[in-house]
Amino acid sequence: MISTCRNIACLQRKLVTSAVFLAVSVLVTAQTTAEKPSNTSDDPKIIELNPFVVSSKNESGYRSRQTLVGSRTAKELIQIPSSISIINKALIDDLNATTVGQVIQVGAAGVTMNETIRDAFSFRGFNTNHQLRNGVLKTSFKHNPMYDVERVEVIKGPGAMLLGNNTFLGGGVNFVSAVPTRNKSGDAQVTIGSNNSVRFAANVMGPLNESKGFVADYRVTVGALKGDTDKDIEEEDQLFLGGGLALYFGDSSRLFANAYNFRDNGYVYWEDFLDYNSTLGTASAPMNAVLNKYSGKSFSPALSKDAFWENEDTFVDVTFLTTLTDNLNVRLYYFGGLLNDVRRHVRGITIMSDNKTLVRQDIPLTIKNYTNNIQADVNHKFKISKFTFDSTFGFDWSSAFNHQNQSVNTNIASLNTETMDFSADATYFGAARPGAGLPNSSQSSSRVRNFSYYLQENISLFDDKLILVGGLRWFEIGGFNRNYVSNLTTKRPDNSFRTHKYGIVFRPVASVSIYATDAANIYPGTGFTDRFASRDDLGGPRPDQQGKMKEYGIKVDHKFSDNLSCYGSLTYYDMALTNVATFGVLPEATIPGTLGNVLSAGDMSTGWELEYGLRRGNDNGSFDLIGTYTNSDSETAADRNMSAADFVSSKISLMGRYAWKRGSLKGLVLGATYFDQGRKRNANWWIDFPTTYNLFGSYSFKKNWSLQLNLNNITDKRYIVAVGATGLVQTVPGFDPRLSVKYKW
Repeated sequence: MISTCRNIACLQRKLVTSAVFLAVSVLVTAQTTAEKPSNTSDDPKIIELNPFVVSSKNESGYRSRQTLVGSRTAKELIQIPSSISIINKALIDDLNATTVGQVIQVGAAGVTMNETIRDAFSFRGFNTNHQLRNGVLKTSFKHNPMYDVERVEVIKGPGAMLLGNNTFLGGGVNFVSAVPTRNKSGDAQVTIGSNNSVRFAANVMGPLNESKGFVADYRVTVGALKGDTDKDIEEEDQLFLGGGLALYFGDSSRLFANAYNFRDNGYVYWEDFLDYNSTLGTASAPMNAVLNKYSGKSFSPALSKDAFWENEDTFVDVTFLTTLTDNLNVRLYYFGGLLNDVRRHVRGITIMSDNKTLVRQDIPLTIKNYTNNIQADVNHKFKISKFTFDSTFGFDWSSAFNHQNQSVNTNIASLNTETMDFSADATYFGAARPGAGLPNSSQSSSRVRNFSYYLQENISLFDDKLILVGGLRWFEIGGFNRNYVSNLTTKRPDNSFRTHKYGIVFRPVASVSIYATDAANIYPGTGFTDRFASRDDLGGPRPDQQGKMKEYGIKVDHKFSDNLSCYGSLTYYDMALTNVATFGVLPEATIPGTLGNVLSAGDMSTGWELEYGLRRGNDNGSFDLIGTYTNSDSETAADRNMSAADFVSSKISLMGRYAWKRGSLKGLVLGATYFDQGRKRNANWWIDFPTTYNLFGSYSFKKNWSLQLNLNNITDKRYIVAVGATGLVQTVPGFDPRLSVKYKW
């Protein structure tokens, strides 16, 4: 476990020294090794004529080279002046990942998981509960489906200029849908796990039509998950149906479409509670969070028949690309989403001083969310002497409507967690209950409109040895927030504002780049903080947030020989964010210590990040290794000695595998992961994370079949991830084995 500053500093010096040595070695080697420019596409025209298309041809092992998310057009990672982590299909498959947190843990430095029930992360100490799907904001209250995801992209820092959405002040996670292929292929996989868990996933793709002027390819994806958990109140229940189309109109135009319907009726929530002796800390003097002795794997705050969480997510997007001239390309994009969320949480909230009586709440809740998004981009590229101008401009328009009904009932009987007697619940749930049928005691709605337009210029000099990047985006916002408790409607301010991203890349040789970047974000304040109780929205209006970042780094992507290559980045960053929303003590609460939504004056963080990869292959097999390391500092404007909420100062991970290609072990893959991170401050508590280890292996046989075994958290460490209140805690359950069988054709 990472535990002392002295050990961290020692490890940091070693890792930084190793990275610098590696970069110098590559520089020297590259000067003496003739390296042919790599062709990054199946079609040599694809990059020249379609700058909005990412190619995966040169991916090998865990190494990916291109992305759209770091620049509005497809670029090599080594050409982009910012830290971006790409998690490809090979890594997702080896971990047999069902949630994105399982791959980010080992695939991205500086990013840590904040929750276990949804995809919520901290980027260098700045939280985000939002994600991207194919480059646009995607609302989700549970884990995003992974059935049709072919890669995950992680961008760090203010992303308004690139993403067209100023929500992402600290960073963002982008889920990329699988694109149909021309070759007819498919796979079907069944995975069994503990607690009678069964997961099915199948993808089929191939050609629909192929003629001289028109080609059509398709993809169909089906997935399902059913199972219990250790806790009686929880269960897993998913059904996924999705598909994609790729239409090619001659050599100049193409259309990509994706759609899915995802129903997740499983119930997973904040089901644990703290030991009372660890609840007496404060924000300025946190205590170590410790689970109560009665809060074991089998504990539930209520019976499963009294709680539910039904969630249905519908998604569709369409991208049209066309080439007008050899140097002029256009991209048009539409995304539409509908999310219906209906639940009834029966949960703990406070553990009493006897250390066994759990005060509970009954919370019926419904949420409806509608989203529409349109993007247009125009790219023009031309060359004058030693200068190449790569210009992109366009606009983003989005409209999102959200309506929420909620009732917080506190008259449900407290639970004696020592005896676990739920007999009083039958009377409670059998009676008519205010708010149980909805509409109820708390209602709110909001409409957020966003229009922005941008210009980005990439100027390359001396055969891409020097690249200058500049981007500006102007935002025009609108919409409203309405609270039916206070009967107050607040209009979002109509003021305009500008964000930017500037950068420079120097490439002394083709396989090494040194970069610097400066980025900024502004997010208009919407809604109110809490005043007397959580979710009362009766405090002051939230002011605008401003995010700033300066980042410097070195990237390496070098092929020493046909059998040996390395890649990675070393990054230093300095970030700041004003008016950070946190969950803390309400200053005017009737009961001292009541928690709710409050604001901190601002958070700051600085630090180092290292991501590296190595691939070694020969006729007998191949070895892949990736690793991440993070070491950073954080402080709040209110108290320079206090770190930002959910900030983790250190993180280290390793993942390696060996795949046999010949001999008696042909078809066998063996691998392992190692992960550790420092403690974080969550409201009034320190949360410490134990070192965890995963093992995985697979065996392919008879050409089409394979078996895979994943042993996650092999030391069976059950630990706290997040604390919302003394009786409201999220944990990792412990050892998680999975056995899969797959058939491919």
